Amino acid sequence: MKVQRHLPPTAAPLGLPDLVKGVVGLLRPARACAKLESELKSYFGVRHVFLLTSGKAALATVLKSMKARSSRRQVIIPAYTCYSVPAAVHKAGLEVVLCDVNPHSLDFDLAKLQATVGENTLAIVTPHLFGQPADLKSVTAIAKPSGVFVIEDAAQAMGGRDRGQWLGTQGDVGFFSLGRGKNVSAGSGGVIVTNSDSVADGLSIVYKGLPVEPVSGLLANALTVVATKMLLHPLLYWLPAGLPFLGLGETKYSLDYPVCRMDGMRAGLLSSWRSRLEESNRCRIKTSQLFRRRLPLFVQTCGADPSDQSAYLRLPLLLPTAQQKAALCLIAKNCGLGVSASYPAPVSMIPEVASTYQSQRFPGAEALAARLVTLPLHCYVTEDDVDRIAMAVSRFSGEAKEAVAQGYKQTCVSAK
Repeated sequence: MKVQRHLPPTAAPLGLPDLVKGVVGLLRPARACAKLESELKSYFGVRHVFLLTSGKAALATVLKSMKARSSRRQVIIPAYTCYSVPAAVHKAGLEVVLCDVNPHSLDFDLAKLQATVGENTLAIVTPHLFGQPADLKSVTAIAKPSGVFVIEDAAQAMGGRDRGQWLGTQGDVGFFSLGRGKNVSAGSGGVIVTNSDSVADGLSIVYKGLPVEPVSGLLANALTVVATKMLLHPLLYWLPAGLPFLGLGETKYSLDYPVCRMDGMRAGLLSSWRSRLEESNRCRIKTSQLFRRRLPLFVQTCGADPSDQSAYLRLPLLLPTAQQKAALCLIAKNCGLGVSASYPAPVSMIPEVASTYQSQRFPGAEALAARLVTLPLHCYVTEDDVDRIAMAVSRFSGEAKEAVAQGYKQTCVSAK
């Protein structure tokens, strides 16, 4: 464990007034939830909002409602995405169908998506991965002729726009995550949004049958919020980052999570969500522009040009080789730079999915798993941090291994 300034990979800090409002929400849950629903409807211009305990609970609820109204049982997801997505599909009792991605856009390989859609396809889950807008227009054009639902996974993209439209509101239904480190956070939480009355009717039936989270879950989330408030700052983050048993940053597949309606405490913690979200995204856009001006040309920022104004959760970079990714991540870990390796393997390699895809390759997803890193963009990232991270990245220009080692030494010296 090294005592030093240590950037978290992502952060959405809560203020003391938010904690107070969380207590008020606990005492008046109906009022807090109704207020939050009304604000979300108005802000995103949607007719229907449903509040849940997590983003994956939101996706599982959407899929269960669709399953109840259709005999189709297959859900297409990208072969490279958060492991919570296939877990939610399985939680809903449906079959995961993988489609490869374009590693330069983080989006579906559209030709392969067209070939993957079949008569048993119920829905396509389209993530705006790391906040980068997916090509919803093309996905919808593929889905609609076959009567397939388009679900926008905007878990990492709340408050982002694409050509003037809110991400999460362009498909048949979308959902956001309010988890730790998302664009805005309540410790955990999820939001479903839709303008479709028929989709909302199906959701209402499932939603009304969901339980309220037990007290143990409320306490666990409250402890998470308090611990995050205390330890998220870079001057203290070295402490949780140095405790391996916490599993910070690990990507796990799990079906062991509650699917419940949101409680008043979470809704209360989100009382200032609009101002927090807007400030968070302004900061992320500004920092991503700083990185784009300072990063070496050989590094490819996935699917974006220097004028891009997307509110990235983390800035995705595709390094030339897997070896360079591993070396950069080692530098970042030792120097507290907040660079993340992201998802370690394609979804096809998750044990719960692998048996279905033993002989099938997904080259785009494999390239991302091997070579993709993400850079922190949150409010704690200073211009000096950007310089330190850019200097670390700039060491990897395909030169000799000795240069990498020297770069590691110099970067750590500059970080002191």
